[in-house]
Amino acid sequence: MVDVSQPTVTSTSSPTYPPGSTYSVPEPRRGAAFSPAQATPYDRLPRTLRWEWWRPLVALTVFGVLAVIGSVAVVGVAMVAVVLEGGAAGPAQLDALLDRLLAIDATDSLVLVLSLASIAVWLPAVAGALRIAGMRPIGHVSSVVLRLRWRWLLTCSVLAVATLALSLGLSFGLGALVGQNATPVWTSFDRLWLPLLIIILLVPFQAAAEEYVFRGVLVQALGSWLPRRAWSRVIVVVVPTIAFVLSHGYGLWGLLDVGVFALAAMWVTLRTGGLEAAIALHVVNNVVVFTALASGAFGTTVNGDEGGSLAGVLITVITSIGYCWIVEILANRRGLERTSSWPERGPVAPLALPVPHPVAGWTGTPTHDLVGSAR
Repeated sequence: MVDVSQPTVTSTSSPTYPPGSTYSVPEPRRGAAFSPAQATPYDRLPRTLRWEWWRPLVALTVFGVLAVIGSVAVVGVAMVAVVLEGGAAGPAQLDALLDRLLAIDATDSLVLVLSLASIAVWLPAVAGALRIAGMRPIGHVSSVVLRLRWRWLLTCSVLAVATLALSLGLSFGLGALVGQNATPVWTSFDRLWLPLLIIILLVPFQAAAEEYVFRGVLVQALGSWLPRRAWSRVIVVVVPTIAFVLSHGYGLWGLLDVGVFALAAMWVTLRTGGLEAAIALHVVNNVVVFTALASGAFGTTVNGDEGGSLAGVLITVITSIGYCWIVEILANRRGLERTSSWPERGPVAPLALPVPHPVAGWTGTPTHDLVGSAR
């Protein structure tokens, strides 16, 4: 028999939010109680934080300012290096340095450092911008588990090496078949060792920085602003991809090749809920390309703006599809977390203070409003 004189209390649990987002200590929901409909995809992760529409805008603006400051600082250091080499720091020398940058000779150590470091500084710029905008924890831009998944990154790196080996094999094989292979002009080791060291040390940061900007901050800003619809996902994919392609100064075939790569990187990012697979492919690709250029394997050490061909684009399409397919298989086998169990939320609402029940027999009036009033 139920005692109806006592109110029935129903236990409910309020949503929990990621650590560092100024809410309660997280308790990720797992098991049967978790509804897939409540899962938050990678591109909408900012909405699981202390969400306000203006925060991604502030983050993008601050990033732009910090990136420009960092790049100018790198150019300033390069000019100091020119002076130390025995030259003078004037307009003519700056123009000469810009000409060297446009040519990008992979054996020119100063040009390599300048071109790679001016992009690598985007990494701390992204971190600083997210902190200033209050979008913490900043690990949300890495993956749905709020950090880089290093073992997954290593797995994807091994797969990326195999993908690039296949791509180079197809390129040289097709070139030999049609008689269009360039004759290698090998670089001597005394000129090669320093560029190789620079490539190994800086390319990972340069490639990762581009991923954090074009597949990270920009994707999450658009994804969190737009409604959760199929057409908005198209915008989330297309806009950053176009921005990434236009940031490269290549000819038509080169831009198409970059576009195919960008779409593959975007696909694996959204499908795996993180940047690891895209970073791995980008780092391995750039290390291989810069190393091949510096060694003279392509018959030149200059990264020309007219590179690329229809055959090259088709090879990139084939190898990119293969990479995406195997990434999908491996992610399924590992049970990789692709979405976040943190719920999306709207703007912060004011907390309502409980109003106590009046004491039996009390007929007075309260002297102040316990809920709060405008002042």
